[in-house]
Formats: sequence, C-alpha cells, structure tokens
Amino acid sequence: MSQLVWSGLQELKAALRNLPTELAAEATGIVSGRAERAMRDIETSYPERTGNLRKGLRLGSGASVGRFGASTILKNVSPHAWIFENGTQARHNDLGANRGAMPPGHIFIPIVIRQRRAMYHDLAALLERHGFTVSGVAA
Repeated sequence: MSQLVWSGLQELKAALRNLPTELAAEATGIVSGRAERAMRDIETSYPERTGNLRKGLRLGSGASVGRFGASTILKNVSPHAWIFENGTQARHNDLGANRGAMPPGHIFIPIVIRQRRAMYHDLAALLERHGFTVSGVAA
C-alpha cells in the first residue's frame, strides 16, 4: 500500500490564510500613497486666485482596509469645484447682454485618472512580487 506524506501542509494553509491580510496591508500603502500624490498634484495645478479650490480638497480620513481590499476617497467639497472642472455655457443678463462662458478647468479628473492608472500598475507589481501572474491592461 502506497502512502503520501506531505510535510509543511499546515504551514502552507497558514500562509494562504494570511496572504489576503498581508496583500491588503501593502495595498493600503499603495492606494493611500497614490491618493495623496493626486491631491498634491491637484493642489499645485489649481489657480492661485482665492485658494478656495485648494481649501476644498479632502482626502478620506484614512484608507479603509478590509480582508480583501483597500480604498480611500479624494474629493473637492468647494461649492464651485464642479463648475470650475466642467465650465459653464454662455450667460446673459435680463437685457440680453452676454456675460460669457467659463471654460472647463479639466484639472481634477485627468490627474486622478493618471494616478489611478499608476496605482493599478503598482498593485499589479505587488501581486507579481508575491508570485501571482497578472495579465491584461488596467484602464
């Protein structure tokens, strides 16, 4: 009668159980680091005028970490942030005088997209360092 003995099976099971926790801890640093970088880039790109757009930037009060993930939120709570980012149509007063249109700023969204793409690249590298194969391209 043949017998198969597997030494180290308990250690393998323990390592597999701890893997999501270890990856989530490392991923939290990547996610929060890219969000902080995006915030700094946005702050330096906003125009000087009043500083209200800069003052309105908020980074989540710390990345939420779960067993299988990490996240953080970057937003601008300034009342006119949406208008600055997207612009306005031409405005006219009651007499029909043209008051012009505000062109879109296009600062917040493009910077966040670039940093998110870099974050995906960093997370793929993290998985590859842990022996996983990553395929496909993150948008």
